[in-house]
Amino acid sequence: MNQKILFVDDEPAALGLYKQMLKGEFDIVTAVSGEDGIATLRNLGPFAIVISDMQMPGMNGAQFLNRVRQLAPNTIRLLLSGHVDLSGAVTAVNEGGIFRLLMKPCDESVLMEAITAALACYHQGKEERVRIELQVHLRRSTSFQKVQSAHTADISNSGVRLAGLEVALQLGGVLTLECGNRRAPFRVVWSGTAGTDTAGQAGLECLAPGTDIWDLFPSQIENDELLNRARDVQCALLPHVKPPLRTLDYAGHCIQARMVGGDYYDFLDLGPGEVGFVVADVSGKGIPAALVMASLQGSLHSQCDAGLKDLRQLLASLNIHLYKHSANQRFVTLFIGRYSDASRTLQFVNCGHNPPVLLRTGGEVERLNATATVLGLFSDWECSLAAVQLEIGDVLSIHTDGITETAGKSGEEFGDARLLETLGRNRGHEAAQILRRVEEAVEQFRLGEQADDMTLLIARAR
Repeated sequence: MNQKILFVDDEPAALGLYKQMLKGEFDIVTAVSGEDGIATLRNLGPFAIVISDMQMPGMNGAQFLNRVRQLAPNTIRLLLSGHVDLSGAVTAVNEGGIFRLLMKPCDESVLMEAITAALACYHQGKEERVRIELQVHLRRSTSFQKVQSAHTADISNSGVRLAGLEVALQLGGVLTLECGNRRAPFRVVWSGTAGTDTAGQAGLECLAPGTDIWDLFPSQIENDELLNRARDVQCALLPHVKPPLRTLDYAGHCIQARMVGGDYYDFLDLGPGEVGFVVADVSGKGIPAALVMASLQGSLHSQCDAGLKDLRQLLASLNIHLYKHSANQRFVTLFIGRYSDASRTLQFVNCGHNPPVLLRTGGEVERLNATATVLGLFSDWECSLAAVQLEIGDVLSIHTDGITETAGKSGEEFGDARLLETLGRNRGHEAAQILRRVEEAVEQFRLGEQADDMTLLIARAR
Protein backbone atom coordinates (compact mmCIF):
# COMPACT_ATOMS: atom_id res chain seq x y z
CA MET A 1 0.00 0.00 0.00
CA ASN A 2 1.46 3.35 -1.11
CA GLN A 3 2.11 5.59 1.92
CA LYS A 4 4.80 7.80 0.38
CA ILE A 5 4.56 11.46 1.33
CA LEU A 6 6.44 14.34 -0.29
CA PHE A 7 6.97 17.47 1.86
CA VAL A 8 7.97 20.65 0.04
CA ASP A 9 9.17 23.67 2.02
CA ASP A 10 11.98 26.19 1.48
CA GLU A 11 12.85 26.04 5.21
CA PRO A 12 15.08 23.02 6.00
CA ALA A 13 14.20 23.31 9.70
CA ALA A 14 10.50 22.84 8.89
CA LEU A 15 11.25 19.80 6.76
CA GLY A 16 13.31 18.32 9.58
CA LEU A 17 10.47 18.90 12.03
CA TYR A 18 7.95 17.13 9.79
CA LYS A 19 10.27 14.15 9.39
CA GLN A 20 10.78 14.00 13.15
CA MET A 21 7.02 14.23 13.81
CA LEU A 22 6.23 11.36 11.46
CA LYS A 23 9.33 9.27 11.99
CA GLY A 24 8.62 5.61 11.44
CA GLU A 25 4.99 6.24 10.47
CA PHE A 26 5.32 6.90 6.74
CA ASP A 27 7.84 6.93 3.89
CA ILE A 28 8.83 10.61 3.93
CA VAL A 29 10.66 12.41 1.09
CA THR A 30 11.45 16.15 1.14
CA ALA A 31 12.15 18.90 -1.38
CA VAL A 32 13.23 22.51 -0.83
CA SER A 33 11.34 24.25 -3.66
CA GLY A 34 8.55 23.77 -6.14
CA GLU A 35 11.02 23.03 -8.92
CA ASP A 36 12.82 20.50 -6.71
CA GLY A 37 9.45 18.98 -5.81
CA ILE A 38 8.53 18.48 -9.47
CA ALA A 39 11.84 16.72 -10.14
CA THR A 40 11.35 14.52 -7.05
CA LEU A 41 7.84 13.66 -8.14
CA ARG A 42 9.09 12.54 -11.54
CA ASN A 43 12.08 10.61 -10.26
CA LEU A 44 10.72 9.01 -7.07
CA GLY A 45 6.94 8.92 -7.57
CA PRO A 46 4.22 7.94 -7.36
CA PHE A 47 3.42 9.61 -4.02
CA ALA A 48 0.15 9.11 -2.18
CA ILE A 49 0.32 12.62 -0.66
CA VAL A 50 2.14 15.85 -1.46
CA ILE A 51 2.22 18.54 1.26
CA SER A 52 3.52 21.98 0.34
CA ASP A 53 4.15 25.26 2.10
CA MET A 54 2.26 28.19 0.56
CA GLN A 55 4.91 30.90 0.71
CA MET A 56 7.98 29.84 -1.28
CA PRO A 57 10.24 31.85 -3.59
CA GLY A 58 9.70 31.27 -7.28
CA MET A 59 6.83 28.80 -7.52
CA ASN A 60 4.42 29.23 -4.59
CA GLY A 61 2.48 26.38 -3.03
CA ALA A 62 -0.73 26.83 -5.06
CA GLN A 63 1.23 26.97 -8.32
CA PHE A 64 3.29 23.93 -7.34
CA LEU A 65 0.25 21.86 -6.39
CA ASN A 66 -1.37 22.79 -9.68
CA ARG A 67 1.64 21.25 -11.45
CA VAL A 68 1.37 18.20 -9.20
CA ARG A 69 -2.28 17.83 -10.17
CA GLN A 70 -1.32 17.85 -13.84
CA LEU A 71 1.54 15.38 -13.43
CA ALA A 72 -0.06 13.06 -10.85
CA PRO A 73 -3.81 13.72 -10.70
CA ASN A 74 -4.48 10.93 -8.20
CA THR A 75 -2.01 12.20 -5.60
CA ILE A 76 -3.76 13.89 -2.66
CA ARG A 77 -2.55 17.47 -2.20
CA LEU A 78 -2.37 19.40 1.12
CA LEU A 79 -1.31 23.01 1.61
CA LEU A 80 0.33 24.60 4.68
CA SER A 81 -0.07 28.33 5.27
CA GLY A 82 0.73 30.79 8.02
CA HIS A 83 -2.50 32.68 7.35
CA VAL A 84 -5.61 32.00 5.33
CA ASP A 85 -8.58 33.81 3.90
CA LEU A 86 -11.44 32.58 1.71
CA SER A 87 -9.95 34.19 -1.40
CA GLY A 88 -6.69 32.35 -0.84
CA ALA A 89 -8.55 29.10 -0.21
CA VAL A 90 -10.55 29.51 -3.43
CA THR A 91 -7.35 30.14 -5.39
CA ALA A 92 -5.63 27.15 -3.84
CA VAL A 93 -8.53 24.82 -4.56
CA ASN A 94 -9.09 26.11 -8.09
CA GLU A 95 -5.42 26.00 -9.04
CA GLY A 96 -4.16 23.07 -7.01
CA GLY A 97 -7.26 21.03 -6.21
CA ILE A 98 -6.16 20.79 -2.58
CA PHE A 99 -7.65 18.23 -0.22
CA ARG A 100 -7.11 20.25 2.95
CA LEU A 101 -5.64 23.58 4.02
CA LEU A 102 -3.61 23.40 7.27
CA MET A 103 -2.51 26.31 9.41
CA LYS A 104 1.13 26.78 10.47
CA PRO A 105 2.45 25.94 12.96
CA CYS A 106 0.67 22.60 12.60
CA ASP A 107 0.37 20.37 15.66
CA GLU A 108 1.37 16.75 15.28
CA SER A 109 -2.17 15.52 16.03
CA VAL A 110 -3.70 17.81 13.40
CA LEU A 111 -1.12 16.77 10.82
CA MET A 112 -1.59 13.08 11.58
CA GLU A 113 -5.37 13.35 11.30
CA ALA A 114 -5.10 15.16 7.96
CA ILE A 115 -2.65 12.60 6.58
CA THR A 116 -4.80 9.68 7.76
CA ALA A 117 -7.87 11.16 6.09
CA ALA A 118 -5.90 11.92 2.92
CA LEU A 119 -4.54 8.37 2.71
CA ALA A 120 -8.04 6.96 3.11
CA CYS A 121 -9.27 9.23 0.34
CA TYR A 122 -6.28 8.31 -1.88
CA HIS A 123 -6.84 4.58 -1.60
CA GLN A 124 -10.59 4.97 -2.01
CA GLY A 125 -10.00 7.15 -5.07
CA LYS A 126 -7.95 4.40 -6.67
CA GLU A 127 -11.24 2.60 -7.19
CA GLU A 128 -13.37 5.57 -8.21
CA ARG A 129 -14.60 5.18 -11.75
CA VAL A 130 -15.10 7.77 -14.46
CA ARG A 131 -17.63 7.05 -17.17
CA ILE A 132 -16.02 7.94 -20.46
CA GLU A 133 -15.77 6.37 -23.92
CA LEU A 134 -12.22 6.06 -25.27
CA GLN A 135 -11.12 3.96 -28.22
CA VAL A 136 -8.62 1.25 -27.28
CA HIS A 137 -6.76 -1.61 -28.97
CA LEU A 138 -5.99 -4.97 -27.41
CA ARG A 139 -2.82 -6.87 -28.26
CA ARG A 140 -1.28 -10.11 -27.08
CA SER A 141 1.38 -9.27 -24.52
CA THR A 142 4.00 -11.57 -26.05
CA SER A 143 3.76 -10.64 -29.74
CA PHE A 144 1.92 -7.29 -29.67
CA GLN A 145 -0.26 -8.74 -32.40
CA LYS A 146 -3.53 -6.83 -32.54
CA VAL A 147 -6.43 -8.87 -31.20
CA GLN A 148 -9.37 -6.48 -31.56
CA SER A 149 -10.59 -2.96 -30.90
CA ALA A 150 -13.10 -1.82 -28.32
CA HIS A 151 -13.99 1.22 -26.23
CA THR A 152 -14.07 1.97 -22.52
CA ALA A 153 -17.35 2.14 -20.63
CA ASP A 154 -15.71 3.38 -17.44
CA ILE A 155 -12.16 3.63 -16.14
CA SER A 156 -10.25 3.82 -12.88
CA ASN A 157 -6.61 3.67 -11.84
CA SER A 158 -6.90 -0.03 -11.09
CA GLY A 159 -8.90 -1.21 -14.06
CA VAL A 160 -11.34 -0.68 -16.89
CA ARG A 161 -14.69 -1.92 -18.12
CA LEU A 162 -14.65 -2.46 -21.87
CA ALA A 163 -17.59 -2.53 -24.26
CA GLY A 164 -17.96 -3.09 -27.98
CA LEU A 165 -16.00 -6.35 -28.00
CA GLU A 166 -16.80 -8.57 -30.98
CA VAL A 167 -15.14 -11.64 -29.46
CA ALA A 168 -15.31 -12.55 -25.77
CA LEU A 169 -12.00 -12.31 -23.91
CA GLN A 170 -10.53 -15.33 -22.17
CA LEU A 171 -10.87 -15.14 -18.40
CA GLY A 172 -7.47 -14.73 -16.76
CA GLY A 173 -5.76 -13.81 -20.01
CA VAL A 174 -3.12 -11.06 -20.00
CA LEU A 175 -3.31 -8.48 -22.76
CA THR A 176 -1.65 -5.19 -23.59
CA LEU A 177 -4.18 -2.38 -23.80
CA GLU A 178 -3.33 0.65 -25.93
CA CYS A 179 -5.00 4.04 -25.60
CA GLY A 180 -3.54 6.62 -27.95
CA ASN A 181 0.21 6.24 -27.76
CA ARG A 182 0.19 4.70 -24.26
CA ARG A 183 0.00 1.05 -23.26
CA ALA A 184 -0.05 -1.12 -20.15
CA PRO A 185 -0.64 -4.80 -19.31
CA PHE A 186 -4.11 -5.83 -18.13
CA ARG A 187 -5.59 -9.10 -16.89
CA VAL A 188 -9.14 -10.17 -17.78
CA VAL A 189 -11.05 -10.63 -14.50
CA TRP A 190 -14.52 -11.10 -15.96
CA SER A 191 -16.04 -11.50 -19.42
CA GLY A 192 -19.64 -10.86 -20.48
CA THR A 193 -21.95 -13.69 -21.45
CA ALA A 194 -23.66 -13.84 -24.84
CA GLY A 195 -27.37 -13.07 -24.71
CA THR A 196 -27.13 -11.00 -21.52
CA ASP A 197 -26.75 -7.30 -20.76
CA THR A 198 -22.99 -7.79 -20.38
CA ALA A 199 -22.49 -9.26 -23.85
CA GLY A 200 -19.55 -7.56 -25.58
CA GLN A 201 -18.18 -6.31 -22.27
CA ALA A 202 -15.26 -7.31 -20.06
CA GLY A 203 -13.57 -6.17 -16.86
CA LEU A 204 -9.78 -5.86 -16.80
CA GLU A 205 -7.42 -5.06 -13.95
CA CYS A 206 -4.27 -3.07 -14.65
CA LEU A 207 -1.05 -4.91 -13.84
CA ALA A 208 0.90 -1.64 -13.78
CA PRO A 209 -1.37 0.67 -11.73
CA GLY A 210 1.25 3.40 -11.58
CA THR A 211 0.96 3.89 -15.35
CA ASP A 212 -1.30 6.73 -16.43
CA ILE A 213 -2.47 5.02 -19.61
CA TRP A 214 -5.48 7.25 -20.15
CA ASP A 215 -3.64 10.59 -20.42
CA LEU A 216 -6.91 12.47 -20.80
CA PHE A 217 -7.07 16.05 -22.02
CA PRO A 218 -8.93 18.47 -19.73
CA SER A 219 -11.64 18.87 -22.37
CA GLN A 220 -12.34 15.13 -22.22
CA ILE A 221 -13.01 15.05 -18.49
CA GLU A 222 -13.91 18.66 -17.74
CA ASN A 223 -17.00 17.76 -15.75
CA ASP A 224 -15.33 14.83 -14.01
CA GLU A 225 -12.32 16.98 -13.09
CA LEU A 226 -14.59 19.56 -11.49
CA LEU A 227 -16.50 16.85 -9.68
CA ASN A 228 -13.33 15.12 -8.51
CA ARG A 229 -12.02 18.41 -7.16
CA ALA A 230 -15.24 19.07 -5.30
CA ARG A 231 -15.35 15.48 -4.09
CA ASP A 232 -11.86 15.92 -2.58
CA VAL A 233 -13.17 18.91 -0.65
CA GLN A 234 -16.29 17.01 0.39
CA CYS A 235 -14.29 14.00 1.56
CA ALA A 236 -12.18 16.26 3.76
CA LEU A 237 -15.26 17.78 5.37
CA LEU A 238 -16.85 14.61 6.67
CA PRO A 239 -15.63 13.03 9.93
CA HIS A 240 -13.39 9.96 9.92
CA VAL A 241 -13.23 9.46 13.71
CA LYS A 242 -15.95 9.17 16.38
CA PRO A 243 -14.76 10.45 19.79
CA PRO A 244 -15.95 7.97 22.45
CA LEU A 245 -18.90 8.68 24.72
CA ARG A 246 -20.06 6.51 27.62
CA THR A 247 -23.71 7.61 27.75
CA LEU A 248 -24.49 8.27 24.09
CA ASP A 249 -24.39 6.06 20.99
CA TYR A 250 -24.31 8.06 17.77
CA ALA A 251 -23.83 7.78 14.00
CA GLY A 252 -23.96 10.08 10.99
CA HIS A 253 -24.20 9.75 7.22
CA CYS A 254 -24.52 11.99 4.18
CA ILE A 255 -26.06 10.83 0.89
CA GLN A 256 -25.37 13.28 -1.91
CA ALA A 257 -27.93 13.75 -4.64
CA ARG A 258 -25.07 14.18 -7.08
CA MET A 259 -21.30 13.77 -6.88
CA VAL A 260 -21.10 17.26 -5.33
CA GLY A 261 -23.08 18.02 -2.18
CA GLY A 262 -23.89 21.05 -0.07
CA ASP A 263 -24.56 19.20 3.21
CA TYR A 264 -22.04 18.71 6.00
CA TYR A 265 -21.89 16.96 9.37
CA ASP A 266 -19.09 16.58 11.88
CA PHE A 267 -18.08 15.18 15.26
CA LEU A 268 -15.84 17.54 17.24
CA ASP A 269 -13.56 16.16 19.94
CA LEU A 270 -13.96 18.63 22.82
CA GLY A 271 -12.05 16.62 25.39
CA PRO A 272 -12.75 13.52 27.51
CA GLY A 273 -16.48 12.83 27.68
CA GLU A 274 -17.46 15.77 25.47
CA VAL A 275 -18.33 15.76 21.77
CA GLY A 276 -19.61 18.48 19.48
CA PHE A 277 -22.25 17.57 16.90
CA VAL A 278 -22.57 19.68 13.75
CA VAL A 279 -25.04 19.42 10.88
CA ALA A 280 -25.06 22.20 8.28
CA ASP A 281 -26.34 23.09 4.84
CA VAL A 282 -24.76 25.81 2.71
CA SER A 283 -26.94 27.74 0.29
CA GLY A 284 -26.34 26.85 -3.34
CA LYS A 285 -24.65 23.79 -4.76
CA GLY A 286 -21.50 22.72 -6.55
CA ILE A 287 -17.90 23.81 -6.03
CA PRO A 288 -18.70 27.32 -4.67
CA ALA A 289 -20.84 25.78 -1.92
CA ALA A 290 -18.19 23.16 -1.18
CA LEU A 291 -15.54 25.88 -0.84
CA VAL A 292 -17.62 27.82 1.67
CA MET A 293 -18.21 24.65 3.64
CA ALA A 294 -14.49 23.85 3.54
CA SER A 295 -13.77 27.26 5.03
CA LEU A 296 -16.43 26.69 7.68
CA GLN A 297 -15.04 23.27 8.60
CA GLY A 298 -11.50 24.59 8.80
CA SER A 299 -12.53 27.41 11.10
CA LEU A 300 -14.51 25.08 13.34
CA HIS A 301 -11.63 22.66 13.76
CA SER A 302 -8.98 25.33 14.25
CA GLN A 303 -10.97 27.04 17.00
CA CYS A 304 -11.75 23.75 18.72
CA ASP A 305 -8.09 22.73 18.52
CA ALA A 306 -7.22 26.04 20.16
CA GLY A 307 -9.41 25.15 23.12
CA LEU A 308 -12.36 27.40 22.33
CA LYS A 309 -15.52 25.76 23.74
CA ASP A 310 -17.87 28.74 24.03
CA LEU A 311 -20.41 27.99 21.30
CA ARG A 312 -21.67 31.57 21.10
CA GLN A 313 -18.19 33.00 20.69
CA LEU A 314 -17.30 30.32 18.16
CA LEU A 315 -20.38 30.97 16.03
CA ALA A 316 -20.00 34.75 16.18
CA SER A 317 -16.49 34.36 14.81
CA LEU A 318 -17.71 32.01 12.06
CA ASN A 319 -20.47 34.42 11.09
CA ILE A 320 -18.08 37.35 10.69
CA HIS A 321 -15.71 35.21 8.65
CA LEU A 322 -18.46 34.04 6.31
CA TYR A 323 -20.01 37.51 6.05
CA LYS A 324 -16.72 39.14 5.07
CA HIS A 325 -15.37 36.49 2.72
CA SER A 326 -18.38 34.79 1.12
CA ALA A 327 -20.22 35.94 -1.98
CA ASN A 328 -23.36 38.01 -1.50
CA GLN A 329 -26.39 35.99 -0.38
CA ARG A 330 -24.22 32.97 0.46
CA PHE A 331 -25.27 31.68 3.87
CA VAL A 332 -25.21 28.55 6.01
CA THR A 333 -27.89 26.97 8.20
CA LEU A 334 -26.21 25.11 11.03
CA PHE A 335 -27.02 23.16 14.17
CA ILE A 336 -24.22 22.72 16.69
CA GLY A 337 -24.48 20.98 20.04
CA ARG A 338 -22.00 20.13 22.80
CA TYR A 339 -22.83 16.94 24.65
CA SER A 340 -21.39 16.10 28.07
CA ASP A 341 -21.22 12.56 29.45
CA ALA A 342 -21.06 13.84 33.01
CA SER A 343 -24.38 15.74 32.92
CA ARG A 344 -26.07 13.94 29.98
CA THR A 345 -26.78 17.46 28.70
CA LEU A 346 -26.72 18.74 25.12
CA GLN A 347 -26.10 22.49 24.95
CA PHE A 348 -26.96 23.75 21.47
CA VAL A 349 -27.38 26.63 19.09
CA ASN A 350 -29.65 26.28 16.06
CA CYS A 351 -28.74 28.78 13.35
CA GLY A 352 -31.87 28.73 11.20
CA HIS A 353 -31.54 24.99 10.64
CA ASN A 354 -34.22 22.35 10.24
CA PRO A 355 -35.27 21.69 13.89
CA PRO A 356 -33.87 18.39 15.19
CA VAL A 357 -36.46 16.12 16.81
CA LEU A 358 -36.01 14.44 20.18
CA LEU A 359 -38.18 11.38 20.76
CA ARG A 360 -38.49 10.68 24.48
CA THR A 361 -38.85 7.18 25.94
CA GLY A 362 -42.46 7.95 26.88
CA GLY A 363 -43.36 8.98 23.34
CA GLU A 364 -43.20 12.75 23.86
CA VAL A 365 -41.57 14.78 21.08
CA GLU A 366 -39.41 17.87 21.54
CA ARG A 367 -38.13 20.03 18.69
CA LEU A 368 -34.85 21.90 19.07
CA ASN A 369 -35.99 25.09 17.36
CA ALA A 370 -33.85 27.93 16.04
CA THR A 371 -32.03 30.08 18.58
CA ALA A 372 -30.32 32.29 15.97
CA THR A 373 -30.54 33.27 12.35
CA VAL A 374 -28.41 31.80 9.57
CA LEU A 375 -24.64 32.37 9.39
CA GLY A 376 -22.96 34.68 6.91
CA LEU A 377 -25.89 36.83 5.84
CA PHE A 378 -25.78 39.63 8.44
CA SER A 379 -22.87 41.47 10.05
CA ASP A 380 -24.80 42.06 13.26
CA TRP A 381 -25.47 38.58 14.57
CA GLU A 382 -26.15 37.08 17.96
CA CYS A 383 -27.51 33.85 19.34
CA SER A 384 -28.85 32.29 22.49
CA LEU A 385 -27.73 29.01 24.00
CA ALA A 386 -30.31 26.34 24.82
CA ALA A 387 -29.94 22.99 26.55
CA VAL A 388 -31.74 19.68 26.78
CA GLN A 389 -31.03 16.63 28.93
CA LEU A 390 -31.09 13.16 27.37
CA GLU A 391 -32.40 10.23 29.37
CA ILE A 392 -31.73 6.54 28.69
CA GLY A 393 -33.63 5.45 25.57
CA ASP A 394 -34.17 8.95 24.14
CA VAL A 395 -33.47 9.20 20.40
CA LEU A 396 -32.34 12.42 18.74
CA SER A 397 -32.43 13.05 14.98
CA ILE A 398 -30.41 15.95 13.58
CA HIS A 399 -31.00 16.17 9.83
CA THR A 400 -31.12 18.39 6.78
CA ASP A 401 -34.32 19.13 4.89
CA GLY A 402 -33.39 16.58 2.23
CA ILE A 403 -34.78 13.94 4.61
CA THR A 404 -38.15 15.48 5.46
CA GLU A 405 -38.77 17.15 2.06
CA THR A 406 -38.29 14.01 -0.03
CA ALA A 407 -41.33 13.79 -2.29
CA GLY A 408 -43.45 10.66 -2.76
CA LYS A 409 -45.92 9.50 -5.41
CA SER A 410 -48.56 12.16 -4.85
CA GLY A 411 -46.06 14.95 -4.28
CA GLU A 412 -46.48 14.62 -0.53
CA GLU A 413 -43.30 15.06 1.52
CA PHE A 414 -41.81 12.41 3.80
CA GLY A 415 -42.20 14.87 6.65
CA ASP A 416 -41.65 14.85 10.40
CA ALA A 417 -44.49 12.42 11.09
CA ARG A 418 -42.96 9.59 9.03
CA LEU A 419 -39.54 10.36 10.45
CA LEU A 420 -40.85 10.11 14.02
CA GLU A 421 -42.77 6.93 13.22
CA THR A 422 -39.58 5.32 11.85
CA LEU A 423 -37.57 6.46 14.86
CA GLY A 424 -40.16 5.08 17.26
CA ARG A 425 -40.38 1.73 15.47
CA ASN A 426 -36.60 1.26 15.65
CA ARG A 427 -35.72 3.01 18.90
CA GLY A 428 -34.50 -0.22 20.51
CA HIS A 429 -31.65 -0.60 18.01
CA GLU A 430 -28.19 0.95 17.96
CA ALA A 431 -27.83 4.43 16.44
CA ALA A 432 -26.23 3.17 13.21
CA GLN A 433 -29.10 0.75 12.61
CA ILE A 434 -31.74 3.39 13.35
CA LEU A 435 -30.00 5.63 10.83
CA ARG A 436 -30.06 2.92 8.16
CA ARG A 437 -33.76 2.24 8.79
CA VAL A 438 -34.60 5.93 8.31
CA GLU A 439 -32.63 6.04 5.06
CA GLU A 440 -34.40 2.89 3.86
CA ALA A 441 -37.80 4.39 4.71
CA VAL A 442 -36.98 7.56 2.77
CA GLU A 443 -35.71 5.52 -0.18
CA GLN A 444 -38.91 3.44 -0.29
CA PHE A 445 -41.09 6.56 -0.02
CA ARG A 446 -39.29 8.58 -2.70
CA LEU A 447 -40.62 8.77 -6.25
CA GLY A 448 -37.91 9.13 -8.90
CA GLU A 449 -34.32 10.18 -8.38
CA GLN A 450 -33.00 11.80 -5.21
CA ALA A 451 -33.46 15.55 -5.63
CA ASP A 452 -31.52 16.93 -2.67
CA ASP A 453 -28.63 15.96 -0.42
CA MET A 454 -29.68 14.03 2.67
CA THR A 455 -27.70 14.22 5.90
CA LEU A 456 -28.74 12.45 9.07
CA LEU A 457 -27.18 12.22 12.53
CA ILE A 458 -28.79 9.87 15.05
CA ALA A 459 -27.93 9.89 18.76
CA ARG A 460 -29.39 7.43 21.29
CA ALA A 461 -28.92 7.85 25.04
CA ARG A 462 -27.82 4.74 26.93
